Amino acid sequence: MKFIKENGPHIKNSDTTSKIMTRFLISLIPIVCFVIFKNTVLVYFFTSETLISVLHPIFMIIVGVLTSFISELLWFKLVNKTNIKTSFLELYRSFSIIPGLLLALVLPINTPLWIVAFGAFCGTIIGKMLYGGFGQNIFNPALIGYLFISVSYNALLGSPLNAYELDTLAGATPLTNLTSLNYFGTYDSIVGSYGTLLNFFSGTIPGTLGEVSKLLILIAFIYLVITKTIKWRIPTTYVTTVFVVTWIIGNSLGLGIWYPLFHILSGGLLFGAVFMATDPVTSPLTPIGQVLHGISLGLLTVVIRFLTPYPEGVMTSILFMNMLVPLFDKIGVRLRYNIKRIYIPILIYLVITILLIINIISNINNNKTNGIDDVGNKVKIIEIKKDGNKKIYNVTSKGWGTIKAEVEVVDKEIKSIIVTDKKDETQWNELEKVDYIYKVITNQKDINKLDAVSGSTFSSEAIKNIIKKVLSEELK
Repeated sequence: MKFIKENGPHIKNSDTTSKIMTRFLISLIPIVCFVIFKNTVLVYFFTSETLISVLHPIFMIIVGVLTSFISELLWFKLVNKTNIKTSFLELYRSFSIIPGLLLALVLPINTPLWIVAFGAFCGTIIGKMLYGGFGQNIFNPALIGYLFISVSYNALLGSPLNAYELDTLAGATPLTNLTSLNYFGTYDSIVGSYGTLLNFFSGTIPGTLGEVSKLLILIAFIYLVITKTIKWRIPTTYVTTVFVVTWIIGNSLGLGIWYPLFHILSGGLLFGAVFMATDPVTSPLTPIGQVLHGISLGLLTVVIRFLTPYPEGVMTSILFMNMLVPLFDKIGVRLRYNIKRIYIPILIYLVITILLIINIISNINNNKTNGIDDVGNKVKIIEIKKDGNKKIYNVTSKGWGTIKAEVEVVDKEIKSIIVTDKKDETQWNELEKVDYIYKVITNQKDINKLDAVSGSTFSSEAIKNIIKKVLSEELK
C-alpha cells in the first residue's frame, strides 16, 4: 500500500479567481458602452464638437487600461526580473487592466489624459505592486490613483459636464448644487434643474464617466450577486444606511421621500458600493464584518457630504475604511462565537447615528433661519475707504478657502472687483475661462439669476456673495 501525503487545502471550488474577475469585467461592459453613447455619440450628433474631442472619454479609458498594463509589465520585468513569457502570464493572473479601467470611470469627462495616466500608474505601482501584487494590497488600487490625482492635480480636472450637457444644463453636478443650497431646498431647486429622479436613475445627468447610469449599475449588482462574484451585504448595508439617515434628515425638514432617493441616485454612491467597496481583497471576509463595514461606509459618506466642503465622499470613505477591514473581521469572528454581544456594536452605531443626525439637522436649520441667500456669515467687510462718491470695499468671502477682494463702488453701483488672494480656490481657472468677474458685475442687479460656474461652484458663489454683501451695505 502506498501512502501519499499532500498539503491542503483539500476542499476545492470550481469558481476560480480568473472566473470571478472575468465576470467583474463583463458587468462593466454595459456601463462602458453607456459612457460611449452618452459622452461620444450624443455629443457628436447634437453639438458642433470635433470627432477628436468627442472621443476623449474613450481615450481616457484606453489610457487608464494601457497605463496599468504597462506599469505592471515593467514591474515584473525590471523589479521581479522575469522573462517576457512569465511576465505576460503574471499579467493575465493579476488582471492588470482593472485599476486603470475603474480609475477612468470615476474621473470627470474633461480630465487630461496625462493625469489619467499618472493616476493609473500611482494606483498600480503604489497601491498594488508595492504591496506584493494582486491579492496582497490593503487599499483599493484605483482609489489610490484617485487620491494621488485629487491631492496633486484637482484644479486641473475640469468640469464633469460633456459638451451636450453644457448646452442643456446650467450649474454644477447635483451634489455640488445641493451643497450650494446648504442641503435644503425644494424638489425643483434640488432635482428639477436636472429633470426628474428618473433622469438620475437612467443616467442623463452630469457626473463622472461611469457613475451616472444607476439602472446599469443595479443590473450589474444583480448579476454579480447571482453569480456570487461580490459580497452583497456590503453594498446593501452601505446604501441602506445612507438612505435611512438622509430619510430621517429629510423627514425632519419636511422634505419628501425624494430627498433620500436623491442622495442614493446622486454621485458615485451606487458605483462605489457595487464596484469599489466589494473588492474581495480590501473588504471583510466575515458576514458580520461586512455588515459593520457597510454601515460605517454609509455613516462616513453622510458625514463628508453634510459636514465638510466636499459634496461627494464615497471614494474617500471606501479608501479610509480599507484600513479598518482587519478590525471588522476581528469583531466579526468574535461575535460569531458570542452573538449575544452583538448589542455592543449596535449600541455604538445607534449613538453615533443619533448624534450625527442631530448635528446635521441643527446645521441645516441654522442656515434656514438665516435664509438660504443670507451671506452674513460668508462675507466679511474688513475696511471701507471713501473718496467723494467712490468707495473701496476690502472684503473676504468663503469659497473653498477664503477669497480676498477689493470692490470699487461709484454711486451705489459696483464698477470693479479686484481679487487679491485666491490661493485656496482649486478651480479658479474655470472662472477665468468664462470671465466670471465681468459677468457678476454686469448682472449685479439680478445676481440670483446668474448661474454658478460648473466645476467651480464654491468659488463662483463666493464672488456672487461679495456682490450681495456690498450692495446690501450700500442700501443701508
